Amino acid sequence: MITVALSATIGAPIDRVWRALTDPSERIVWDERILGEVSLSHGSNRSAKRRRATGQGESALPEPTKWRFRLGGVPLVMQDSVCEILRNERLVSLISIGSMRFDQTLTLCREDDESGPRTRLGMKLVTRSQIAVIGEVVQRLDVQKIVIEFVDTTLRQIQKYCEADA
Repeated sequence: MITVALSATIGAPIDRVWRALTDPSERIVWDERILGEVSLSHGSNRSAKRRRATGQGESALPEPTKWRFRLGGVPLVMQDSVCEILRNERLVSLISIGSMRFDQTLTLCREDDESGPRTRLGMKLVTRSQIAVIGEVVQRLDVQKIVIEFVDTTLRQIQKYCEADA
């Protein structure tokens, strides 16, 4: 397994960063890799409630979101399925982009100081060491590069977006 964990300090209040991460209408604005949302078919059961126990009881989880997504210049479909939410603290998701599968954990921590509100955003991705791509296998170092680039780009884009509002 490959684990990549990075963090960034964002010059914005924790509520602002949380909203940017969890509101699909904002995600499509700050994530330059997203080409658009994929509509779910009418046959899907969007009304079913997904629940996950957190430290503060059960809470309804959002339905999985599918995006048309560009990874390394290649258009793919990305699905984001939230598994756990602890408001303004932790967001755990299963991410699939093409044949790649990630366990993603986002953690937020308030770091306000005399210069104003700040948020430490941590992002950890865990994935398999190899992925199959059209009959070929992408080896560990190449997968690691893809994952590092994904995490770094996400943190930089969310930082730029949230700090533009501050």
